[in-house]
Amino acid sequence: MAPDPNVDTAVDGNAPVGMGGWLLVYVCGSIPFLLLHSAGLSGWFLDYALWLLIAIFLLLASPLALILVKSPRAPRWNIVALWAIALPITLRAAAVPFNPETDGAAQGRSPEEWAAAIAILAVIVLGSLAWATIWTAYFRRSLRVRNTFRPAAIDPQP
Repeated sequence: MAPDPNVDTAVDGNAPVGMGGWLLVYVCGSIPFLLLHSAGLSGWFLDYALWLLIAIFLLLASPLALILVKSPRAPRWNIVALWAIALPITLRAAAVPFNPETDGAAQGRSPEEWAAAIAILAVIVLGSLAWATIWTAYFRRSLRVRNTFRPAAIDPQP
């Protein structure tokens, strides 16, 4: 008789499995992270249009849905999404000083204001890259992830 697919048990019965631990932290922590980055990306394209922010958020959050339904593809798609977010945000932050709209305002900025702006942009970039790096390592090494998202075993037909 095959095991019940609705019961959260690991292969050996003791290993972590299911939505819990650091996986739960990742899903919950990703919501504000994705909202912040969706706002940044929507501002890059259409001056922070609400509809675009929502569309970008839903697109970027779609790999989280794979976690909730325990798809075997969830780890891979979340890693792809992490880097698909971190790299454009890095480009977005790097482009801020060269934006024509900030060029005129930039002439009136003091060195202290430039230092503060660069520090904020650096925190955003380093935070995004650190988030992507840490969670990529987690998805690749975690027993909980391996046990939760392993492909369903094919039972031989009698």
